Amino acid sequence: MLQARRLVEAGVPLVTAFWPNDGITNVSVYWDTHSRNFIDLKERLCPVTDRSFSALLEDLEARGILDETLVVWTGEMGRTPRVGQSVVGGAGAGKDGRDHWPHCFTTILAGGGIKAECCTVPATAMPPIPPTSPTSPADLAATIYHCLGIDPAMEIRDRLGRPMTLCDGKPIEAILS
Repeated sequence: MLQARRLVEAGVPLVTAFWPNDGITNVSVYWDTHSRNFIDLKERLCPVTDRSFSALLEDLEARGILDETLVVWTGEMGRTPRVGQSVVGGAGAGKDGRDHWPHCFTTILAGGGIKAECCTVPATAMPPIPPTSPTSPADLAATIYHCLGIDPAMEIRDRLGRPMTLCDGKPIEAILS
C-alpha cells in the first residue's frame, strides 16, 4: 500500500495492489477461504488488510490527494452465507470453509468522487440476495468510469470498427458526491 501511495503521488494514473500468495502452506490461498475460513480471516487476512487499507486512506487524506484518487477494494465474488455450504457448480467448501457465492459480494469505494459517509445496500437475511434493485457489476464499472471522468455510455469501436457501448451499467448515484 505504501508503494501504491507513492505511485499515486508520482502521477501514475492507475495502480493495482494485489494480495500475493504469502508462501505460507496449509492456509487459504488469497481470500479464497474454502477451508480455515475463521482462522485465516482472524489471524492472517483481516489484520494486515485492516491496517494497510486504513493507512492508505489516511495517507492519501493527509497528503490532500484522496479527493482526486478513487480507491476501489473488491473481489470477484462473495462467499456462501453458511460455513461448510457448497454450491452446485462451485469449487466446494470444507466443514470450516465457504464456497463461492456470486449472488452478493462486497466492494469498498473511497475518495475520488465518492461520498465520505458509509453507504450500504442490504441483502436479505438468508441466503443473502440483493434486494429488488441490485447493484450489478456493470453498475459498479459505470460508477468507476464516471469517477474517472469517462462517460460509461461512450461509444467505442472494436478491431473491425463495429460500435460498442463502453459499459451498459449506470453510475450508482446514491454514493456519488
